[in-house]
Amino acid sequence: MFSGIPGNDTQKRNGHRTRGLARSLTGLFVVLVLLAGIVEAVLRFGLGLGNPVLITRDAACAYILKPDQDVTRFFVRTHINHYGMRSDEVPAVRKAGALRLLFVGDSITYGTTRVDQTQIFTEILHSDLPAIVHRPVEVLNASAGAWAPDNELAFLRSRGIFQSNIVLLVLNDGDLTQPEATIEEVGDDLPQQRPATAIGELYTRYIRLRVSHFLRRGDAGDSITTNAHLITKKNLTDLDSIDDLVRDQGARLVIVYIPFRRDIPELSRTSEATLKTWSDAHGVSMFDLTATETPYSSREITLDNGIHFNAKGHRIIADGIEHSWLAMVRNDK
Repeated sequence: MFSGIPGNDTQKRNGHRTRGLARSLTGLFVVLVLLAGIVEAVLRFGLGLGNPVLITRDAACAYILKPDQDVTRFFVRTHINHYGMRSDEVPAVRKAGALRLLFVGDSITYGTTRVDQTQIFTEILHSDLPAIVHRPVEVLNASAGAWAPDNELAFLRSRGIFQSNIVLLVLNDGDLTQPEATIEEVGDDLPQQRPATAIGELYTRYIRLRVSHFLRRGDAGDSITTNAHLITKKNLTDLDSIDDLVRDQGARLVIVYIPFRRDIPELSRTSEATLKTWSDAHGVSMFDLTATETPYSSREITLDNGIHFNAKGHRIIADGIEHSWLAMVRNDK
């Protein structure tokens, strides 16, 4: 007698095998989805990926930090106030008896998102200066990565100086030869919108950019342009305009010169001499932090790009300014 049709047995075995494979693939897919969910959660809620500090287009100065942000990434906090500044919220009217300082600069002043807000030099000065000047001190930090003097002048023209007593323009040795920065130039480093996923940001902003790091320019102000006489002349004219604007609003301008540590002494000398000549001619005080940086190696005081300061670097910059404050800046009323 026949126990069955052989073809049917083969079909049954193939059917069982197909269903088993389908179940295995389904199980693998579920496991991968769960793993991706766990990784996404760790990256987003543990490290802050998927929630970068954003910039936004600005009709006056090309771009600013998007106002009203409070972001913690890699355990580092960045607070952007209502005016797009990396500093505390500031009332429209200066507090009676307070000394209000407005710092204006690029990523050196901004401090990058790798240094906590409490450790950037503007906030250290905010904490320390009251004991030096013996009065309350308000500190505003109007800055953005890659800003050039053109961008900084445009910011001041469009917003004013916020009733500040002193405007401190922070310049490095690449600024005088840098043309106006545009949002297209900084788009990779300074995003305008949040990524869809933390995993996606990990790849696009860190892994992919690491691979192409040496093929791209991250900050328009990170290098000194050669044969840039016309740009330098234009930027010095911008400094003239900034000085006039500040004086017209009843305040005074101070230059804070912070050269890239990697450029000291050779590459930074030209900018240092040019700014010193300009400052002397205009009766503007100038903090030259070259000597403050010199005792330390680039590795000691900067991040891995050798340009932007780490927490120790910000501390020594603040110390250098504090040490010379009373000699350089009168206690304005």
